[in-house]
Amino acid sequence: MSHEDKPCPDCDGTLKAVRLIDNDFGRQREVEYTVPKAKKEFWSSRFPIAGKVAAFVCDSCGRMLFYAQSKE
Repeated sequence: MSHEDKPCPDCDGTLKAVRLIDNDFGRQREVEYTVPKAKKEFWSSRFPIAGKVAAFVCDSCGRMLFYAQSKE
């Protein structure tokens, strides 16, 4: 069962998939996450990405739910 097939935990409304967009100095990209103890990479000074954030919004009450989509 996908998250979109589950009812809203607040009102039992319908959950619809949405995309979260990060506007980074004029560039748009999907929101990603890393693990809490991650260290920045030496050469790039960036955190290693563990995956992307999947988001759903309820058509009835507007609640947003977030789930991890790991890279693996």
